[in-house]
Amino acid sequence: MQIAIIGCGNMGRALAQRLSQTHQLFFYDHHPEKAASLAQEGYGKACKTLQEVLHPSAVLILAIKPQGLKEAASGIKDLLHKGQLVVSLLAGTPIETLKGHFATAQIVRMMPNLALIHGEGVIGLSADEATKKGVQAELAGALEVLGSVFWLPEGKMDALTALTGSGPAFFFTIVEAMIDAGIAMGFAAKDAQQLVYQMLQGSLALLTNTSQHPGELKWQIASPQGTTIAGLKKLEEHALRGAVMNTFLAAYEHGRKLSSHATQGK
Repeated sequence: MQIAIIGCGNMGRALAQRLSQTHQLFFYDHHPEKAASLAQEGYGKACKTLQEVLHPSAVLILAIKPQGLKEAASGIKDLLHKGQLVVSLLAGTPIETLKGHFATAQIVRMMPNLALIHGEGVIGLSADEATKKGVQAELAGALEVLGSVFWLPEGKMDALTALTGSGPAFFFTIVEAMIDAGIAMGFAAKDAQQLVYQMLQGSLALLTNTSQHPGELKWQIASPQGTTIAGLKKLEEHALRGAVMNTFLAAYEHGRKLSSHATQGK
């Protein structure tokens, strides 16, 4: 598939690195050196104009900041052919708003997370009513190289953004705290990091390879009056579970506000 990527920041670059394995890519960025860098690394062709990037492409992936939509759309909309597929990565920007800018296009909202760079991403997709089922199937197949693809009602996109888009940042913060705890207990930083990573990999294997609830696995580890239950008691005293839930919900509520503002400003 021939794919145009407009916006070559962190996510645009990550998409390019994976999609270039199976597709022909064309890049455009208002900072030309970013597109040129991807081309120099062999991921596709850097284009100097919007017409050059859009002309050969069946799919346009918009990987720009939401606040740049109006400016970008003014240069793009007249270059699209009727029914062209526009895939938007703009957080908090509803399909209704996108249709206001690209009235003749088929629109799909896409919410990936950064793990796609290793082919382990969560790729959430939501399509407008005008997007044909065959086009949806073809797009899902094209994106499988990025990770697991999930079609969702648009009303779930803000929740997916918080859970799987922002979630890794929250997880990394907790992992960092685990490593710091290892250092406080006397391990060198490098050793603490290695031990924590292996512990996490093993824990994930337990979760994915059994049908047991996380709570059941926790109880298997926590013996009566043991070290684990002492630590778990301290987690409860500090309301860790409530803090984690509230962290995700804060991201979710902020995403909903962004969506509401985008709709009102369409």
